[in-house]
Amino acid sequence: MNPIELKEYADPIDKLIEDYPSVFKNMVHSSPYNLPSGWYMLVDKLCSNLSVLLDEERKNTKENPEQPLFMLLQIKEKFGGLRFYYMMNTENDKLYHEIRKLIDTAEDESYKICEITGKPGNLCRSGINYNTFCEEVRIKNEYEVVDNGNP
Repeated sequence: MNPIELKEYADPIDKLIEDYPSVFKNMVHSSPYNLPSGWYMLVDKLCSNLSVLLDEERKNTKENPEQPLFMLLQIKEKFGGLRFYYMMNTENDKLYHEIRKLIDTAEDESYKICEITGKPGNLCRSGINYNTFCEEVRIKNEYEVVDNGNP
């Protein structure tokens, strides 16, 4: 994604909603979405992969509007990592595990990507605050690198 293209949107989430309607179809609008700009490409890739799976499943099954197949609840940063909260309503164990694996992988990868710049990063700490930053941002903000949970 070209950063210039994102500037057209008040919030980068709006671009994802437009590009991946099957992921955001039943999204809870009252929940806050706080996607750090450095993780945009990571979440874009995740939504692209989820979209393929959800579109295929919706072709093969009739979705109940009262209990949708997939509902995105929240996207945010927490303790330095991506959190992608959702609910699923399916008896298809294979689909459930494929989606869970995609989300787990993206959440794990977020600890290696600076949430500000998108460059390679590390989990860092300053007091009780945890973030994933590249070296430049870490130094600027006076954070220390966390190694295996220990500063």
